Formats: sequence, C-alpha cells, structure tokens
Amino acid sequence: MIDRLPLIAPAGYTTIQSIRDDGSITRSFSGHNEIMNGLIQAAAKLFSGDTTYKAAALYFEFQNLAAAGDTPNYPTFEASDGVEYYTGLQYSLTNDFIRVPLLSSPSASMIDAATWRLSVHAITPDSTAGFFAKAFSSAANSVIIGGALVATPVPGTQSSDIILCRNYPTGTKVPKTAGEEISMTWNVEFTLPVSSS
Repeated sequence: MIDRLPLIAPAGYTTIQSIRDDGSITRSFSGHNEIMNGLIQAAAKLFSGDTTYKAAALYFEFQNLAAAGDTPNYPTFEASDGVEYYTGLQYSLTNDFIRVPLLSSPSASMIDAATWRLSVHAITPDSTAGFFAKAFSSAANSVIIGGALVATPVPGTQSSDIILCRNYPTGTKVPKTAGEEISMTWNVEFTLPVSSS
C-alpha cells in the first residue's frame, strides 16, 4: 500500500504565436512551463469528483510599453505564488491580463506507458482592454509577455481562480497587431517516476 501518489508533472511547455487571418505565423515563442502548487490542489479536488477544478481558462498577461522598441519587464515568481499576483495587477501602471476561456475542453493523450499529455488552447478575443481596464491596443504599445493556465471553480469570480502553471518564455514580446490574433497553447505532461526497486 502506498500513502502518497507518486505523480509528478515537471514537464510541459507553452507556445505563444501571432497569427494572420490567412493562417501565417508572424511571431512564435516557446518555453517550459513552471508548475504551480495550485495544480496539486486542483488535482486533489478533481480526484474527489469536483470537476469545477478542471483547467478552464488562460491568462494572457500584457504590458504597455513606453515605446514599441522597449524590452518588457518579466515578473519573477515561485511555485507557491497564487492568484494574488494577478489580482494585484489592478495597481500596476503597465501590466494587465485577459482572462480567456479555453476554446474547447482539455484533451489528454498518451505519450508512452508512463506519460500522459494534457493540451489546451485559447486565442485572444477582440479585446481592447484587460481585466482591470488597461488599454490593450497597438496605440498603447501592448505586448503579450506570458501567462497562466488556470482553473475557475467560481467562473464569475476571478479572485477564486487557481493557478495551475505559469510561463514567460524567454524574450516573449508579441504585440497587439491589427489583422492578427494571438494564440496560446499549453501542454502539461504527467509522468510516473521509474521505480528504483
């Protein structure tokens, strides 16, 4: 009998792209996910049968630059950080986020006998402002810098969201551009560690 489920999720990656109406990709950035402690909380709730803790939305975090050529500032964070960072963006002068429902339910696929991959996808809606009403536009020099995969147990209450994973791929700077939509795809891999016995 085991007293602890040996399930780990250290792997996975995020891809952020800017896509023209004809399907061509003008910018693409990828990087490994950071797994947050909230993933353990959500997994426990899901095992108990509470499906409100499933992955349900993506946060597209953006920053409004003083000039289009400026380099964004990327946040630092720890696995124990929760939704408070995002609710705190209401006080930021430059950063905000767009809370976007997933395009479809998460899909799961088997990679090998010990690994399963969860995949989710969302596209920025035709938004002109972030969650806290900061401008999201080319005129404001808005650029997507990263984001988060979240569970929304209380869909109408953002402060109740559970942060599952976060990622700011190195150098990510995807501007809000007329005639293009910004896509974010997350893959999280769940792996059973190889037994040493």
